[in-house]
Amino acid sequence: MKLIVCLDERGGMMFNRRRQSRDRVLIEDLLRMVGKERLWIAPYSVPLFSEKEKELTVSNSLLEEASKEDWCFVEDRLCAASLPRVKSIVIYGWNRHYPSDLKFDIDPIKEGFQLQSREEFSGSSHESITKEVFER
Repeated sequence: MKLIVCLDERGGMMFNRRRQSRDRVLIEDLLRMVGKERLWIAPYSVPLFSEKEKELTVSNSLLEEASKEDWCFVEDRLCAASLPRVKSIVIYGWNRHYPSDLKFDIDPIKEGFQLQSREEFSGSSHESITKEVFER
């Protein structure tokens, strides 16, 4: 599967069971990247997406149910247990430090992923968002 996560500078994902931030331009970029492929999200993430933007597969078991070719946008859970099934990781970096109590539990480099691309773009709520794509 292909994971997509949004992280702050210290790998934080959530604080007090809430996403740290959201950005409309980031979601647009994510949808362009996924294209017509299947995108899995948790029920928590549904408000970020408009139904007319993309056909979404919503499940609390997205990391267990997604196929090796599917995309999984993950905000609210640990991912390391699914690592054997992960073939790529896309990290959107907020380039800020937010408080967090849930951190991304995969270090792509330590797990043998190679950085394939890195780009920066301006978001709707962040001057700079960094997108890094890692693959095995």
